Amino acid sequence: MRFQLRTRIPQPGSTTALAASRDGRFVATTNFDQKLRVYDGRSLALLKTLHLGTSFPHAVCFSPDGSLVGSGGKAITLFDTATWKKLRSLKGHRHELQNATFSPDGTRVFTGSGNNYTPADWSVRAWDEATGAELWRWKARTSVFAVAVSPDGTLVAAGDTGGRVALLDAATGAERWYVDVASWIYRLRFTPSGDAIVASGDAPVLAVIDPATGAHRDLPLGTGARAFALTRDGATAVVGRTTYGAPSSLVAIDLATGDTRWQGEALGRLPQGLELSPDDDVVYVLMNDPHELIVLDRVG
Repeated sequence: MRFQLRTRIPQPGSTTALAASRDGRFVATTNFDQKLRVYDGRSLALLKTLHLGTSFPHAVCFSPDGSLVGSGGKAITLFDTATWKKLRSLKGHRHELQNATFSPDGTRVFTGSGNNYTPADWSVRAWDEATGAELWRWKARTSVFAVAVSPDGTLVAAGDTGGRVALLDAATGAERWYVDVASWIYRLRFTPSGDAIVASGDAPVLAVIDPATGAHRDLPLGTGARAFALTRDGATAVVGRTTYGAPSSLVAIDLATGDTRWQGEALGRLPQGLELSPDDDVVYVLMNDPHELIVLDRVG
C-alpha cells in the first residue's frame, strides 16, 4: 500500500472539518470563513459553496446514501445534495459541535460538543433526522471531540478531551462502559466488522479497543494524530500524524501488528481530517498548515 500526491486545493484560512460520502461522490470541507464546500469526489471540481452563517463549524457529515450533508457550529444544518437546498437544523447544543455522524440507516444523527466555557455542554446527543427532534442526550465529563457509530447501528462511542472513551447504547444513550485510554481523543472509528474501536488523539499511539469489554492495546505512532481512516477490510489505518514544529507525513499502520506498512513524504502540520475513498484508492487530507485539501492516489 503506497500513495502519491495528486494535487493540493487551497482553502480560505483555517480549516476545521472534512467528510467524504460513502459512495465516493462527494468530499466536503469546512473553514473558519463559515462556509461548507462540497467537491466532486473523483474530479475534485468544486460543486457548491454553502454559507452556514455560524462560527466554528467543526462538524460535517454525509448521510449513508449521500443524499444529505450536514454541518454547523452549535447546530447541524442539513442540506439536500441534489438541490443544495437547506432542509432543517438540529438545534439544542449550547457549545460548538466538535463531531457529528449519521446512523448506518440514515434515520439518526449523533453529535458531540463542548469547549472550555460555562455553563458546560459536554454532551452527546441523538437526533431524529426527519423531524430534527432530540431523542436523547448523554453528559460527558469534559468536552466531546469524537463520536462514532457501530456498523450495525446499535452502539455509539464518544471520546473526550480527558482521554476517556465511553460506549453508549444508540437507542437510549445509556452508558455501557468507559475507559481511560490516553490524553485528548480527537477521532474514533469502528472497524467495518464492528469488532474494534480505534481511537487517536494527543497521545503518540493508536488505541484499539474491544467494544465488549473496553480493554485496549496501544499501537505506537511516535506522535499524536488528529485524523485517520480505516481501509474497507479494517486491517489498516491511514494516519495523519500531528506535529507542531515541522511538517509530518502520513503513515499506514497494520492494526493487528502495529507495523508501519507505508510512510509518505511530509505534507504539512496539523491535519484536521482524513478520509479514504470507498475503494481505498484515494486519500483526502484536510491540512491546517498549509490550509489545503490534499489528495493522494494509491500506487501500490
